[in-house]
Amino acid sequence: MISNLVSDAKRAFITRNVDLSLAARFCGEAPAAGDLVVARVERIRQHARLEDVYGRRVWLYTGDRLILAAAPRYSTAQYRAELPTGLGDCQLVAAGGIAAGVSDRNAQVKPATDLFIEGILADIEGVPLNLKRFQRLPAAASIRGAALPAVMVLGSDMDAGKTTTACAAIRGLTNAGYRVQGAKLTGTGAGPDYWRMHDAGAVDVADFVDAGFASTVGTTPAQILEILSRIEQRALQHRADVMVVEIADGVLQPETSALIASPDFVSRFEGVLIAGDNASSAAYVAQRVAMAGLPVLAISGALTRSPVACREVVAATALPVFTPDQLQSSDVIQTVLAPLFRGGDVALGACE
Repeated sequence: MISNLVSDAKRAFITRNVDLSLAARFCGEAPAAGDLVVARVERIRQHARLEDVYGRRVWLYTGDRLILAAAPRYSTAQYRAELPTGLGDCQLVAAGGIAAGVSDRNAQVKPATDLFIEGILADIEGVPLNLKRFQRLPAAASIRGAALPAVMVLGSDMDAGKTTTACAAIRGLTNAGYRVQGAKLTGTGAGPDYWRMHDAGAVDVADFVDAGFASTVGTTPAQILEILSRIEQRALQHRADVMVVEIADGVLQPETSALIASPDFVSRFEGVLIAGDNASSAAYVAQRVAMAGLPVLAISGALTRSPVACREVVAATALPVFTPDQLQSSDVIQTVLAPLFRGGDVALGACE
């Protein structure tokens, strides 16, 4: 029976909002983005563990059945992968639980763990169980106009320190007495950033998975803007004072590039914290952000491990640079984010 198959399967993090008691049968021949699938592990390669709904990394074994979501992925550090075109062979392309077909692979990672999709989960009427059916965010009151001040955390690339920067800002604001809504607005569904924002002190954390997306590859600025508006309504329900919103990947990623070129999207933010992996990339991102009409509040990220890189960025941009540890200080973060609350000036940081 399918109920036994589902109960015995290992369930991925991005299926956390789905009511699996509705699963009654398999349906269809090709999954749509966000459809839940049951996949069998054929060969373990890059991903040897799957993140479950509780955030634990569970070990995988050949023959395991997994409950995943079908979706594309875009990652310069791992895989570019497309939506599966049917049942059968595919790959596990993200530990959060995405089944897709790999089209490109970074040479520094192993080939993806091989899967075999056995079926698409559906309810008793044959309607597929799709993440959008179980979205957990309130309706957007308005697509235009913002009710809460919001700071965007934008990076030069993957692994530039975006989440570290976002969580440092959340911690600093929490230390200063503000109630903070954490948000991961774009990317690939996964738990580490989500849980880390909680641990940093956010009164609530929401992401695009809560809006029914396994990943945001292929989404339009209008779709992302609606997700942001829904998260803002949730923030108001939690009586948040400010939102810290992380944007995935780097400014050259297609969806991210489209977002910062969208006046409607840009208008929702008071400023940007830039996370750079080196001085040159941070300077480039600062230029792109300025061209979009957004003020840069400060620069942080992986580059701050090097005092020399910090000085290079200050010299090149005349922008403030702070380490994540500095951003956790209530005094520093209130100075950095002063424009969000009272239109103040931002002072240069020492980064040493």
